[in-house]
Amino acid sequence: MGEDQQKHDLVLSTLTDGIWHINVNREEKRNAITIPMFSALAESLRLADARDDVKSILVTGAGANFCAGHDLDSFGEWPQAPHDPVPTFLHTIADVRKPVVIAVHGSAVGIAVTWLLHADWVVTSAATTFRLPFIDLGIAPEAASTMLLKDAVGLPRAKRLLLGAEKFTGAEAFDWGLVAEVAESEGATAAGWRRAAFLAAKNPLVLRQIKDWLHPAQAFHQRIDEEVAAINAAVLRLNGQSKERVA
Repeated sequence: MGEDQQKHDLVLSTLTDGIWHINVNREEKRNAITIPMFSALAESLRLADARDDVKSILVTGAGANFCAGHDLDSFGEWPQAPHDPVPTFLHTIADVRKPVVIAVHGSAVGIAVTWLLHADWVVTSAATTFRLPFIDLGIAPEAASTMLLKDAVGLPRAKRLLLGAEKFTGAEAFDWGLVAEVAESEGATAAGWRRAAFLAAKNPLVLRQIKDWLHPAQAFHQRIDEEVAAINAAVLRLNGQSKERVA
């Protein structure tokens, strides 16, 4: 594989004019993320962050939707230890210091929404739907979202979204402060490319300094670990209940 691309069957990464483009490519499952995909995403992000020729990172989803979140069938591979794929991915999205742009279209669920809290610029359409379904799944949220969401949208609304698991739109996400831009005329993906190119042209040292001040990674790692521990405990409880029903 050449220096300008990294290939995983369901996570495609390419470098174009300083923009590291990560495309989640599982269209038939609305880009739901499996355990191997979490590993591939973390690897791609770490590689992009380490390369001097990468000036910005753009994340998109293939097909009609951005991402349906964690593949539910993959919860059979929980509990996750600290260095397993999902915790590694969660810490990686907090650690990335290159500017990250995420273009969200169609729908985004679960981790596809909490990931946005670690991006530097999120572009969507007014009609895109978002949902944080953790309470309906019986598990804790992840990605330090229990810290970051209230900072983004305010405490009462964060409670509404996490405790109510309600769908909300791209227009609402913009009004509430979860996303930076609503792009209707050109589409979210095209707008994402435009914004990634804009950031790629800026001074990388200044971008890094601003990001370090606004989004200090070390502030989030303990909460990420606490949330993963809570998900592990919830999965064990749910698995126990399932076995009791079968017995």
